[in-house]
Amino acid sequence: MLAVGLAIHAVALRTHDREEGRLLTLSFAFHVASSIGLILVYTYYYTEGGDMISYHRLGVPVAEALRYDFEAMSPEVVSLLLQREHRLPFEVLDGSSTGSMQAVAIILSFLLGNSLFASAALIGIFSYVSKVLAFRALKRHTSPPYHRHLGLALLLSPSGVVWTSVLLKESVVMVFMGPFLLAVIWLVEGRRLALALTLAAASGAAISLFKPYVLMALVAGAASWILVARGLRDGRRLTIRPLYLGLAAAIAVGGFAGATAFFPKLTLDSVGDSMAYQRRVAGEVEGGSNFSLEGPGVDRDTEKGRSLSEQLALAPLALVTALFRPFIFEARKAMQLLNALEMTWLLVLFVQALRTSGVAASISRVLASPVLSFCVVFTLVLALGTGLSTANLGALSRYRAPMMPFFLFLLLALRQRATVTEPPASVTEPQTNRAPLVQA
Repeated sequence: MLAVGLAIHAVALRTHDREEGRLLTLSFAFHVASSIGLILVYTYYYTEGGDMISYHRLGVPVAEALRYDFEAMSPEVVSLLLQREHRLPFEVLDGSSTGSMQAVAIILSFLLGNSLFASAALIGIFSYVSKVLAFRALKRHTSPPYHRHLGLALLLSPSGVVWTSVLLKESVVMVFMGPFLLAVIWLVEGRRLALALTLAAASGAAISLFKPYVLMALVAGAASWILVARGLRDGRRLTIRPLYLGLAAAIAVGGFAGATAFFPKLTLDSVGDSMAYQRRVAGEVEGGSNFSLEGPGVDRDTEKGRSLSEQLALAPLALVTALFRPFIFEARKAMQLLNALEMTWLLVLFVQALRTSGVAASISRVLASPVLSFCVVFTLVLALGTGLSTANLGALSRYRAPMMPFFLFLLLALRQRATVTEPPASVTEPQTNRAPLVQA
């Protein structure tokens, strides 16, 4: 797997300049080191092993059975992957996205000789490739002075790398996010429409198997991208054009309708109760970093039945929790301290960004840039969902990993003064119409 990864990395280096190549090399090494390091952490630091160890341990016997009788066992593994009823004569983790992740572990064990290290390395390598694709796609709509910020954020975000390089759901989701973003940008630019639609549908379906709410956040971000990209006038003023407003709304509504059709827990009638249930279950498992949005002493049993509007009353606390916690004084263990240091750094960047631009100017800069508008909407939607669905800071650091590269780029961009311009919203438009990345 390392040899395969090095070959892929060598190909990627050919299409980037020397400075970007250094970022790519650091990112590749970071992904591989995280793949190996997290296995050691899960094995020797977490006494109960964690999800990754369970996926692998229960997947190995099924992988052996696949080798013994592929014809009989493979349809059952596919059913497990697609979250359908299966008849596997083994103990496995099944049910919704957990079953899909268990199937991935089985398939990788079958292909890679039951090696957890090889399975994690393969996922880490493809996660790295996905981030390179996202970097290349977003770079086309970002001014050159911001390319380094974009590369640092997408390729080297600590949480965005560490928690997306192993045998976990967040890692598999990240593998498909790069192709999804590339397809969205092709659609915005009006290029390779058939391929873009196919790629968007395939990667979106894969993401929905493991984290359907991430797909909903991506769809919301894509809708905002289209609305801003097609609404800019003279590269500076955002005008709401009815045609593209309708298109953005159709994408958002269509994505939500498609997600709820396959995942009933995401409907408006049940999403509030689902969030409360997930918080209640997380709070019942003592992990050393539990917290409660409702405050100390709340009876979690009374949370069942909360409506979505009642859940949204907790939105400000949920956003602060997802974006900035754990605070440094909340760290009790080594892993918590590392996570707290990263979140403290992001909090400092957030304060610096507000001091540089102010609230009103920051909003103007976001509305003048499709890339920043996507980052804002995707980050806020995903942060709100994870913040309202989690009661453990350790689990939160994993769940928010897909949004962290985009949140980091948003902060780095707004922290820099708006003195440069970027290419227009669609690179197929005349290059004389240049729009600012961020407008003061």
